[in-house]
Amino acid sequence: MKKRLLFLFSIFILGTVSSQNSKIFRDTIPFRNDLGLIIIPITFNGVVKQFAFDTGAQYTVAYSWAKETLKSTRKTITINSSSDLKSKMRFYKSGTISLGSRKIRGHRILNAPKNSIFSCYEVDGILGVDIIKEFNWTIDYKNKILIMYPANHFPKKVETMHPLDFEFRNNRPAVFLKVKSNRLLFLLDTGAGGSSNVSKRNYNLTNLDELPQASFYSGSFDVNGILTASKPTVFQFQNVTSKSVNLSPLMYYNNQKSSKIGNRLWKEKTLFLSLKNDQLYVSSSKINQSYSSFSCSVMYSNGKMRIMRIEVESDVWNMGVRQGDEVISYEGKKFTDFCSLDQFQRKTVRTKKSFELQLANGQTITVSKSSKLH
Repeated sequence: MKKRLLFLFSIFILGTVSSQNSKIFRDTIPFRNDLGLIIIPITFNGVVKQFAFDTGAQYTVAYSWAKETLKSTRKTITINSSSDLKSKMRFYKSGTISLGSRKIRGHRILNAPKNSIFSCYEVDGILGVDIIKEFNWTIDYKNKILIMYPANHFPKKVETMHPLDFEFRNNRPAVFLKVKSNRLLFLLDTGAGGSSNVSKRNYNLTNLDELPQASFYSGSFDVNGILTASKPTVFQFQNVTSKSVNLSPLMYYNNQKSSKIGNRLWKEKTLFLSLKNDQLYVSSSKINQSYSSFSCSVMYSNGKMRIMRIEVESDVWNMGVRQGDEVISYEGKKFTDFCSLDQFQRKTVRTKKSFELQLANGQTITVSKSSKLH
């Protein structure tokens, strides 16, 4: 009799859990898109933090605050940066995480050093696929909202959307693009800061040198806060498909080991993402990107304003301006810290057709935007 009661009690408990898990919730989470990222509020033990929604990150990462407020574990992992530098990170007990209406307990997140660019825009960490995969998501880039559902729920709107060639394997979300006769793998990376990159292997398969292109000297930050100099070339891909979706994406190449698709490709579009079900849908069957870029940009580095990014063969390039040249004033203003300059520059390029720089060598240059590839 006791065994029978225990058995019936077990069935009741399992039925209760199953019923709770099967309830359909729909959490609408507004996001901001500073830096081209999807930045959402997440609560850790009652304290609200701002996290980047990053399908390119295998683990959830918090910056310096985690070391100060969370309990450390003995478990560590070595992370490779985009500059091929390795750094050891430690896992911390996250306590209670509130994501929308969901509570996540008993999770572990990585701690990373303070990141200059993320600190400037008050980004406290990165939400990785270790948590993202537990839910289904609608990403509405036009209205800047995330909608979170149970991992087995597909909203009716998906029926009107267009499936992409997609697979979630080895904890990495992969989008496959067909270029000519080649089926090329790209990481779906919502933490890519906007741009899409093509790997050396895919570059060699697609004869990219035949496509319209422009080259730059540039630099970027990775998850570890490391600033890496680079010389990328941007190409306009043509006649690309993914299942029934036709695409014309912009791709950057800089001898990378892997290919990725960033947020800029989906501008004004809506995605539906279900990692556990290997499903990715987009709201349009045709996606065309257009090229538009200022010929150079400035960063505060080593105590001075300097040219960081410059397009090869642009007007300012032909005037002799190079990466690393010292800048005295930006639109008549002088800046003495990274954050103030970066925020002013981003606001300026959003609202102006051109801007003026005074260089230490006495030159005054006007920087304008190019809208076509050569």
